[in-house]
Amino acid sequence: MELIRNRILGILLIFVSFSHGLHSQIKVSEFLQESKIATTDNNKLYFVDFWATWCGPCITAKEHLGVLQKQFPNDLYIVSLTSENPLVVERFLKKKPADLAIAIDYNKETFKSYEVAVLPDGVLFNSQGKVLWRGGAPDLKKEIVSKFLRQQSSKSSLSSFFKIETIEDESISEYVPIEDLEINALSNNVEELSVVDTENYLKLTGSLKQIVGYLAKIYKNQIVIEEHLNTNYEVYFKKPMNENENLAVKLVNEMNLGVVRTYKDGEGISFSADASKFWDTQQIDWGKNNAKYLVGDAQIQADNVSLRDVAYQLAYVLDMPIIVPDDNLVSLSLHDWDFHYKFFQLMQSDLEDNFGIIAEKKIVSYPVYHIQKKAP
Repeated sequence: MELIRNRILGILLIFVSFSHGLHSQIKVSEFLQESKIATTDNNKLYFVDFWATWCGPCITAKEHLGVLQKQFPNDLYIVSLTSENPLVVERFLKKKPADLAIAIDYNKETFKSYEVAVLPDGVLFNSQGKVLWRGGAPDLKKEIVSKFLRQQSSKSSLSSFFKIETIEDESISEYVPIEDLEINALSNNVEELSVVDTENYLKLTGSLKQIVGYLAKIYKNQIVIEEHLNTNYEVYFKKPMNENENLAVKLVNEMNLGVVRTYKDGEGISFSADASKFWDTQQIDWGKNNAKYLVGDAQIQADNVSLRDVAYQLAYVLDMPIIVPDDNLVSLSLHDWDFHYKFFQLMQSDLEDNFGIIAEKKIVSYPVYHIQKKAP
């Protein structure tokens, strides 16, 4: 009996020791394809490339990752992971075939675990799941991979490194709206706004405040809504849409809500613009299904985007209102953008020299929109 107890204790100690040596498996919903370059067994390193079909810079970065994968076909395994609908990704791969492994994180579990906020992004792991390096795909150089390969001795297979959590086929079937506007209330909590813009529809998932802010290009602190009204929704706008129609107003009216505008004084940035110096739409081209924005740690790039759209993105990263000219020709016409935003004086210089925009940080009077139930 004592011998049996000792053997069981020994097995338990080995199991505990082994478990503590391993990190959590990386969770994916499914693999659409395995790598056509790398081997699936005995890899020292794994690189998870967070991307999306609509992210132009992500697609460009794949060329670099393809070259890198060919340089290390036996010890490094690169997986491009997206949270998009598998049907959308499959259609994309038919138009633009890839040699890298492609996987789906349908519930965004891995995206959330690693707090992926800006694309492209990527994480380099050892075979046990320990994070070794993080950054954009173009910054992962051959020298970095070689250094970490020299430091690693353990290996693991693709099947042991990734944990596949399957989902029902019905939950991933692509829905096409029937009505021009469809609003579905959600019971689950939605932390971040999700935007899906396809040829057939625009789909927004998030709180009412997030959705209205996106549609109207209004900074979050300029929207006031009572907590019981600010619940979560899935909203579809069927295409083609009327370019002159205000989608935010359409949504609010459909929900039998009203908007009262007041003004508040506070710190902000005021733009005055000379439209003649704006870039045209030929400076940056990320293709038809592009991200429109690439917001890095210090730089904003945008493809075919209005001044009002850029101001909306800038307001969030600087956490203050941005006031733009009311002239629709100036604020709503489409242009390409590339400027620094982290240090204000450098941003001022970039905007004035390249786009003819004078940016002033000062106390401004900015509108605040109060969303409330219409009086009966």
